[in-house]
Amino acid sequence: MSVLNIYLLRHGELVQTGVLSGRSDIALSDKGQQQMLARCKTLPQISQCFSSPLLRCRAFAQDYCQQYGIPLQLDNALQEMDFGDWDGKTYQALWQWAPPQAVPESPKNPATLGDFWQDPWRCSPPNGETMADFSQRVTGFWRYLLAQLVLQPSANTLVVSHGGVIRYILATVLGLPLPGVNHMTTLDVPYGALIHLQVSIDEQGHAWPKLML
Repeated sequence: MSVLNIYLLRHGELVQTGVLSGRSDIALSDKGQQQMLARCKTLPQISQCFSSPLLRCRAFAQDYCQQYGIPLQLDNALQEMDFGDWDGKTYQALWQWAPPQAVPESPKNPATLGDFWQDPWRCSPPNGETMADFSQRVTGFWRYLLAQLVLQPSANTLVVSHGGVIRYILATVLGLPLPGVNHMTTLDVPYGALIHLQVSIDEQGHAWPKLML
């Protein structure tokens, strides 16, 4: 049995705070850059890195990988959820916003921010991504990564991504109910958070990930 490591790194603080960043390509603040650098000082030698292509993840991943000669792959599946019309808006404005006609029963109809947090599987951001689509792409990446580690074991993999993506991967590893909202309300992944997952590959080629505290 071989034992491998995956490190999930959330981007640091952004230059624009108090907004729902989503797909908005907002840069890291100086503090955000330092948050990520500080976390990465604790890492062992990384053998490969995957990153969201959004600037707040990509810029750091490119600099870090170039410095240490690490192969880097940008993957669209690691982007934050697309919040559609809500992207880039302040939370204050979003809590006050109401659609002309909210119909929570359909994921294609506009919902309020409160509707979304209470039941994201039925209520989607206007002109944004449904939770089902988000789930499908993040699950697809996670399965791809585990399959790759089975075929081509890589001792230490770094994944640079966003809060929503990392929470969903953690929910999968921890076996939280999905569809559900527990991963959104009970898992705190602050700016610059670094999470260690250990993956055991058994003799049958099955991957068994677990959270390391």
